[in-house]
Amino acid sequence: MERRKRGAVRVILFLLAISNVAAWYVTNPPIGSTTSAGTTSCPSSKYRSIDSSCSNPSNPNLGRAGEPYARLLPANYADGISSPPVMSNGSEYVNARTISFSVFSIDEAPDPNNTLINIFFLQAIGNDLSLPDGSNDNPLQCCVDGQIVPNAPSRCYPVKIPDGDALYSFFNIQCLNYARVLTNPGSPPSAQPVQPINGATSLLDLSFLYGTSIAQSNRLRAFSGGRLLAVRRNGLEWPVIDPAGCTWANVCYLVADSRSYQFPMAATVHLLFLREHNRLANQLRLLNSGWSDEVIFQEARRINIAQYQHIVYYEYLPRLLGRTNMLTSRLIFEGSGFATDFNAFQNPSSVGEFGAVLVPFLQSQLPGGINFYVDDTIQTLRLSSLAGNLTLLESMFSSFFNGLTTQTTKQIDNSFSVEWKNFMYRGSESLGQDQLALDIQRMRDFGFARYNDYRSRCGLSRFATWEAYNATLRQSCLKTVHHLRLLYPSVDDLDLFVGAAFEQPLEGAVVGPTFYCIMQQQFLAARAGDRYFFEAGGQQGSFTAAQLTEIRKISLARLMCGALPTASKIQPHAFMPTSDHNAPVACSSLPVPNLAAWRV
Repeated sequence: MERRKRGAVRVILFLLAISNVAAWYVTNPPIGSTTSAGTTSCPSSKYRSIDSSCSNPSNPNLGRAGEPYARLLPANYADGISSPPVMSNGSEYVNARTISFSVFSIDEAPDPNNTLINIFFLQAIGNDLSLPDGSNDNPLQCCVDGQIVPNAPSRCYPVKIPDGDALYSFFNIQCLNYARVLTNPGSPPSAQPVQPINGATSLLDLSFLYGTSIAQSNRLRAFSGGRLLAVRRNGLEWPVIDPAGCTWANVCYLVADSRSYQFPMAATVHLLFLREHNRLANQLRLLNSGWSDEVIFQEARRINIAQYQHIVYYEYLPRLLGRTNMLTSRLIFEGSGFATDFNAFQNPSSVGEFGAVLVPFLQSQLPGGINFYVDDTIQTLRLSSLAGNLTLLESMFSSFFNGLTTQTTKQIDNSFSVEWKNFMYRGSESLGQDQLALDIQRMRDFGFARYNDYRSRCGLSRFATWEAYNATLRQSCLKTVHHLRLLYPSVDDLDLFVGAAFEQPLEGAVVGPTFYCIMQQQFLAARAGDRYFFEAGGQQGSFTAAQLTEIRKISLARLMCGALPTASKIQPHAFMPTSDHNAPVACSSLPVPNLAAWRV
């Protein structure tokens, strides 16, 4: 008991320390994290812009789609400008495939506390906050049929497969395709580090549903009754088919972000919000017959985003970070009133380390097989067989839907499924992509600083020896540390991703202190830098007290019931499996926001 108390005290002290670090970040955006303040004044509006410009009127461009990411630390490019980092002895960092294959194990240990929707909801958040520009839809071809393209463009940065690779060498695959993300030049050009561009908006604004520009948004709107474009088949709404076709799936829906439809399970999460928007629009039209299509659309969008933000902060994130920890870190608040934490000096730009390091780490939750529950039987398909395969989405939607709240994830740890590491996006081939290796290559592309530097940035102690590092691991393991010593000249050379992946989780959380620090700063920026955040009071876009009370009634379970009218029962906490404490209840018994608060 005494040891537990001491552990709790250490967690509180750590959270207070990184809260101070976060406060520093609010008023001291890191080098390379901002663009100059916009020169045009922000219009007076209760509605956020589609590209999220003017979310912070003091700096209208910050957080807008097409602007640079924020960084928690200056870039660590080898030449100070753009070339990938090197280790302290001047040698290249260890090959990304080698790290993926030899450092991160293959394991399918289940997590009985989390349903499958956790990981696909996380992917939706990641897509909402981050899209490395130049990496979507039509990537540059630097590696074709497993062979490096000769005289390839300078942006090419393929993952080279080491000689004797246990799998790829057997198929004569020598590389994995990767092209460097698009960047803004330093200022002045060739004097400062380049800045990777975020093609998504930096705010939690459902940009994967509504788009990131007026032109894109207009393609997705019905321009009737405030609704989004949808067609009804078998009693359910679906996005329309994209007349231009696509290369990323075998059924091409017209959507804002193709990543939302890379898997039928991800598409299901997108559909929750598409159908909710149109449900809200229909009700608002009945309540306010004098409202125009534009007003109905904007009000439905505003409510949809607010409900989404409430689920993210008060239902999903506490499962990763711990509710008590989040209260201490000022990410959530108790009480029924408005929050007063909007800060005009807060940089709202998405933190590059979150989208490019944290989200890839959390993919360790993905199981290698996806279960279907049909007539009390369980059928399983390989994860790689479902990538880009949407032919089953409509015919088996109920099965995908039920699977998201029935199947459990695998544990968040330093192991990944064999599918994720060897077979992704294989099409009809026997072998596919090592998605983890490609994620690591992107981290090198971004030029992130070293693990020890982030520990210092977060108010944590640096490790001077491998023995000191070993003492903090999830499971102290001299064998793991010995292997890392063979790959890195010094503990000071550890990649952020590698070093933090093995940390012992904070009490109440599923991530260690370094990853917690990064997530805390990401989600502080997304709320304190956004004047349209659903809890913000005293702003042009603030809800009334009565409306805020209604928004706080929403839950993921209630949202899912609304998206599938034939669902009669669901567990109240959809992120958790059914149990004696989370038994399924009638959908009609779950609280639903009363839109009468929006009647004028």
